[in-house]
Amino acid sequence: MNSCFILVLITMNWKKIPGLITLAVASLGIGILIGHFSIIPPQLSWLKKMSKDGDPVYSQQLHQEIQAEEIRKNLQFFSKRPHIAGSLQEEEVLAKYIHSTWKSSLDGSKIYNFTVLLSYPNASDPNYVAILSDDGTESDISDKVEKILSPDQNDSSVVNPFNAYSPPGIIAGDPVYVNYGTVEDFQYLTRNLSMNLTGTVAIARYGKIFRGDKVNNGERFGCIGMILYSDPADYVVGSLDRVYPVDWWLPGTGAQRGTLFTNYGDPQTPFYPSTNSAFFLEQKDMKLSKIPVTPIGYDNAVTYLSKMSGLEVPSAWKGRMNMTYRVGPGFASPYEKSKIKLYVKTYNVQKTIRNVFGFIEGQYEPDRYVILGNHRDAWVFGAIDPSSGTATMMELSRALSKLLQRGWRPRRSILFCSWGAEEYGLIGSTESVEELGKALGPRTVAYLNVDLSLSGNSTLSAFATPILHKLLHAAAKKVENPNPCEIRAGRKTVYDTWLKNQPSPYDPNVPRVGALGSGSDYTPFLQTLGVTATNMRYTYDQNYSISSYPMYHSVYETVDLVSRLMDKGFKYHQAVSRLWGELALRLADDVILHFDCVQYAETLQRIVNEVQRSYGSKLLEHNITLNSVEEAVGEFLQAAKAMQSRAEIVDRENPLEVRMINDQLMQLERAFIDPLGVAGNLYYRHVIYAPNQHNLYAASSFPGLASAMFDIESDPNQERRWKQVKKEISIIAYTIASAARSIEDPSSIGGGSTKH
Repeated sequence: MNSCFILVLITMNWKKIPGLITLAVASLGIGILIGHFSIIPPQLSWLKKMSKDGDPVYSQQLHQEIQAEEIRKNLQFFSKRPHIAGSLQEEEVLAKYIHSTWKSSLDGSKIYNFTVLLSYPNASDPNYVAILSDDGTESDISDKVEKILSPDQNDSSVVNPFNAYSPPGIIAGDPVYVNYGTVEDFQYLTRNLSMNLTGTVAIARYGKIFRGDKVNNGERFGCIGMILYSDPADYVVGSLDRVYPVDWWLPGTGAQRGTLFTNYGDPQTPFYPSTNSAFFLEQKDMKLSKIPVTPIGYDNAVTYLSKMSGLEVPSAWKGRMNMTYRVGPGFASPYEKSKIKLYVKTYNVQKTIRNVFGFIEGQYEPDRYVILGNHRDAWVFGAIDPSSGTATMMELSRALSKLLQRGWRPRRSILFCSWGAEEYGLIGSTESVEELGKALGPRTVAYLNVDLSLSGNSTLSAFATPILHKLLHAAAKKVENPNPCEIRAGRKTVYDTWLKNQPSPYDPNVPRVGALGSGSDYTPFLQTLGVTATNMRYTYDQNYSISSYPMYHSVYETVDLVSRLMDKGFKYHQAVSRLWGELALRLADDVILHFDCVQYAETLQRIVNEVQRSYGSKLLEHNITLNSVEEAVGEFLQAAKAMQSRAEIVDRENPLEVRMINDQLMQLERAFIDPLGVAGNLYYRHVIYAPNQHNLYAASSFPGLASAMFDIESDPNQERRWKQVKKEISIIAYTIASAARSIEDPSSIGGGSTKH
């Protein structure tokens, strides 16, 4: 024992020893505690790790890992053969390839099977159009197949042009040209020209609105059949001599396939999944088209339209075919006794389709999903729609698997989805939402859709709910511009070219982000579950004023078209894959979700202002105002600003507080869902954004009110219609106010004071 310590013991007052011992023990304990808590134990180190955003080095590595050449190989594989939904190539070869790829490279993969109703043309008895003389002779018979213009189109499994879910039928009647077949077009014929369309066969050009809405309009106005064609005014720019295979414009032999189904999901099982336990409707009870329909190319269309009688059409109705456009009805001399014949042998049949899921498990929040989706089925080869998107998704999943090998693990789970039978009416994605909705609904952070990676090579085109706008902008700023000419002009990123070509009409300092209507797999997520969503692609120069990319749903949508005329180096595909991945990383790895509530509030205010300009005076005539909606928007703006402030100062090392903030941000979109449906339509439930009632493709703001106000003056029951307007305004005000409550400080609901 130390001699100094012994001396102290000898000389000290023995009565103080117990106190000194107690003091020493206490000091030792305090020292141990200080030492213990100054070093975080290994079991608590995850608190520090999970309080930090994902390492930006992984974003850089992801961009570097995504290779254009790999995307080219993917597209070659997926578009080598036709793969219509329900076919062996689609459901056995491609679906199982994706499953095995994801099973070996990601954390897991699963296939979901559904038995659904699909539709096909009769391969041995093709659909056609003809002129039927009064003695029963047929002439000017339309092409039953599309002309082969390149070697890669020569495949025996090509499905001839048809419109899915058209009923079979052989009918004849006087032809009538109905322009795009919009409600306004039919009203012009019946109101302005006093035409009776009962028993006629409508000839409508593709464009402006969804084809199924054209057919519904024709049926409503008494037509017994419809012929759809692609006018060169909507699918060709420049000389008609410079079409495919010379350039990417639609040749006269091209015909656009497509579904007529105006709802989504399996027609047999509305609102429920088509699983083994399902109750299947009989076809007579399904909401399918009732008049025969078939598509043709413009080489055939000019044959019929050039022979028609009647008044010359208004200038806005004229296409680019070398003829005088007339409305009809009927043919001119010497065909005045002839009819137009529609021969349709399309049939419906049950088939098995497959959805394939690939899974990357989140490290800290595995029960939160960032979902990336693309459909797999195509009408023919589908090198653009959807395989350009499939090719980029497969490359993105490969690149992320490489990051996993390097030690990356996302905070939240990432779910890849390859959907089946989208072309028939979003069937695959809808069936999974119906089957898994109770799990996906409360857990999904966002749904990121790429239906196709490019419909052109001019600029990015993006659509999203407002809460995602700023994140889209931020992600696009990190993606290298795929166009070397744009880079030389000083526009180094995808964002720069996007801003130049598509500035927002509301703020020229940021690019335009469009509103979501329908027409792709984000629809059931947004409209049924209330999951915030985006859809994006590279697109063509908007100065072209065409209806879609020219080869849409034709046999000419091949790898040759893409690699020779649209994206030779696959750099645009690469840019989309990088943007998709950047969005996924931010949503999966950032501690606090970068959802912008204030942007949503400002958008709501703008919508109210637009409604006021459009309908304000008319509403006042009936003593109706938007005061309640404006008040609700004001409340929402106040709540949104407070929400953003709380998100900025949240204690990131408190996982419960982080989860609380993120849940409020994530659930906001759900607050805009009306379980009773918009204007009573249970397929569309988002009160702020839903498809236009007369055009499935287009988004409508405050869709219930827009539906109530449409053509209201001509309704004989004015009292009923204006009561409906009042009801819709009430629903909008209630919904927005409820959404404001959902993002307020949780303590405010009980009258408590806020903590911040």
